[in-house]
Amino acid sequence: MLTRQIMNYRELLKDKARAVQTAGIFMFSAALPFSVTFIQGGILLFMAAGLWRRWKESNIKTIPAELSGNPLAVPWAVYFAAGLLAALAGINPAKSIVALNSDLLTFVSFAALCLFLEPEQRGLAVKVYLTSICVAAILGAGQSVYGLINAQDIRAHATSHPVRLGEIMIIGLALALSRLSAPETLSPRVKKVLYATALIILSTIILSQTRGAYLGAAFVFASLLIIRKPPKRVILAFVTAALILGAAISSLNPEIHRKISSIYGGVNSAVNSGVQAPDQSVNTRLILWKTGFAMIKDRPVLGAGPSNVKRLFPAYCAKPYPEDTVWGSLHNIYIHQAAERGLVGLGALFLLFGGMFVTALRSFRARPSDLTLWALAVMPAWFVMNMTEISFQHVHTSYAVFFALAVSITVAKPKGY
Repeated sequence: MLTRQIMNYRELLKDKARAVQTAGIFMFSAALPFSVTFIQGGILLFMAAGLWRRWKESNIKTIPAELSGNPLAVPWAVYFAAGLLAALAGINPAKSIVALNSDLLTFVSFAALCLFLEPEQRGLAVKVYLTSICVAAILGAGQSVYGLINAQDIRAHATSHPVRLGEIMIIGLALALSRLSAPETLSPRVKKVLYATALIILSTIILSQTRGAYLGAAFVFASLLIIRKPPKRVILAFVTAALILGAAISSLNPEIHRKISSIYGGVNSAVNSGVQAPDQSVNTRLILWKTGFAMIKDRPVLGAGPSNVKRLFPAYCAKPYPEDTVWGSLHNIYIHQAAERGLVGLGALFLLFGGMFVTALRSFRARPSDLTLWALAVMPAWFVMNMTEISFQHVHTSYAVFFALAVSITVAKPKGY
């Protein structure tokens, strides 16, 4: 196995353009849990080297046809057109149009992964990504353990916010469990490494004290149990481990127990306006969602324009503001985008999300494997986590999900895995 990996590295480094491309995808995958700058720098390097290689091979002219054949080309075009329409009709067109650059860069990055990612690069990049996730998990868990030792309540956060880390860990958990529950035969050593990695990630999810991530983990487990019938014992073992770890860690930190037990109360207070929110975090979200609905009511068709929630917030939220902050995020991607892009934009978002799920499902059906399973398993959890955050607009999580989807598309290609 080690000899084969060394040979793969040597093969990737023979050609200069290919070596640069490989360096770019490694930088991208390693940076996903940590740095927006290196994520975008890595993908741009990968993209530039891919174009360089196509130019050298004299087949760069095929790129437009390949782009139009991308399974998400139409949903992305509709989504971007809806955003542009909302920007032009919004309260600050210039600012909104500039904000759309992030949408364009996300699609270009995803398209580049689908176009240029090769089997050898793909396999190694996924390993680099999972290793980087594990490093972030260990760092985050270490922060919380340090807090427990010193009688402090420190949420696992690594180099980002605890909520962001929790979401990042969910994507990594889906990958580790997909590898363990896929039909491919794994060596005993690889299995041990994956079991240890999944347990570390699971512990960090609990220590992040992120309720959205707790729900995300439940949806990853449920998805894998539904999709993969033979290895139920693997997933059920981790469900049991999650319950045991949750109980053990909660006994050491009562705040974690409160966060877990308050999930039902939070849902109940969201559904029933007369029920008091279990804590300030939930109450803040309820106020933000109410504010968002007021914005939607005034501009239901095309919204206020991308990146304009913060500007409108003081006009729609009575003082004192939640946590004494003028918010630029409504902490729910569906409400947030409806407020900024109207019901037209929300419909386009649903079309895009639906296209992502269908693409992952088709890839898995075309070629069942650990990597196509990863993309399919992570989708429902990501859609759910976007109900309490705007993860779709955050680079760490959205680029990781599109990475998983691009990987599944390239695996399902006729050339094989």
